[in-house]
Amino acid sequence: MDWKRFILILVSNPFIQFIDFIKHLPEIKSINSSMPEYWEKFYQSDDTAWDLGGPTPIFDKWIRSQVDSLSICFLGAGNGWDAFNCAENGHKVTAVDFADSAINNLNSSAYERGCHINIIHSDIFDLGKIFSSTFDIVLEYTCFCAIDPSKRMEYVKITNKILKPNGKIVALLFPIDKDLNNDGPPYGVDLDSTITLFSKYFTLITKEISELSIERRKGREIFVIFKKNGT
Repeated sequence: MDWKRFILILVSNPFIQFIDFIKHLPEIKSINSSMPEYWEKFYQSDDTAWDLGGPTPIFDKWIRSQVDSLSICFLGAGNGWDAFNCAENGHKVTAVDFADSAINNLNSSAYERGCHINIIHSDIFDLGKIFSSTFDIVLEYTCFCAIDPSKRMEYVKITNKILKPNGKIVALLFPIDKDLNNDGPPYGVDLDSTITLFSKYFTLITKEISELSIERRKGREIFVIFKKNGT
């Protein structure tokens, strides 16, 4: 689409403005919901409601229970609170995001904390070009619910590709109380259909409602661990 021409049309003719807006609404909506520009505007306006401002209590408890050093990939890492917490607990961490501000914040925090993590500026669906059977763990929180539901199978496939044969997805699935037909993001996550979706490549080995959920998400999320099949 020629955006310069579109803007000129909007300014010069109100009737055509309306017609063109309706015509391109699906394209605009698609860009807003699935492109980095959509998330960038939230960072720029300091409206990152998904950001807890510190490590997720459930993940903090889990990572402290791990004896061996793990290679962990964070998809849609955002400001990286959990990524840095895992790295500072002795694990090898890769943090992935496609929003410029998220990457800038990750780099700044890594420098300020003196903490080394591998920061990747990429769409998660392009990770198969970079990694294959690389990670012990994919850690998931608010990335799965942020992507368009039509791409969820693609998400399952990419996690399967980048995980080692014995790899696991450690996740908080959220929001499990939202109707799948309601608009997002965040898009609703139905637990049964999500388990079925992952079952082609993964087996559910842990499922629990944690008392460590933050107050505003209590009863709205569930802690799960999926293990790759055949291992």
